[in-house]
Amino acid sequence: MPKQWTVTQESFDRLLAWLDADRERAGRKYEDIRQSLIKIFAWRGHGDAEELADETINRVGNKVEELAASYRGDPAFYFYGVAKRLMLECARRQPPEALTPEVESRHVTPDPAATDETERRHECLSHCLRRLSPENRRLILLYYEKEKQRKIDFRKELARARRTDLNALRVRVHRIRVALQKCVEACLERGGPDESA
Repeated sequence: MPKQWTVTQESFDRLLAWLDADRERAGRKYEDIRQSLIKIFAWRGHGDAEELADETINRVGNKVEELAASYRGDPAFYFYGVAKRLMLECARRQPPEALTPEVESRHVTPDPAATDETERRHECLSHCLRRLSPENRRLILLYYEKEKQRKIDFRKELARARRTDLNALRVRVHRIRVALQKCVEACLERGGPDESA
């Protein structure tokens, strides 16, 4: 496990202020980012996903003063970049597993090509999300954020906040998703993001 970093109350308050000037909205953004980080770590097979999400937040919290002055763009993307680096650190520091016969029968060696492909997909998706208008990027990320009943309720609230009905919202999100999918497919055909494209 990487070196533990700690965040003071003061740096945590600055982190919230960086996320949004309104403390309540900042708190919601913080929770949304944390839940997204947990999902990312869990999806990558880390059993300690919550701990790694908190470590990511701590690292960002320790740099928040510098970030507030210099970083431009959606803060969530910065968190995801730190999470990616943290996963690489964990992979480098993980000792080779001693395989017993019963563990060996369950052990699946990851296919490096599949891992590279997943990494390229993630990079292309991030690239294509950055190319969306801020409004469309925010909408698509919000639309797919929640799970189960919270997702249904949240989408209804999202439609109400936009003064539209749920079907119109679905159509708009579908169009954004189709454009995003085409962008990701083109990016993958090129072998990865081309920031000039």
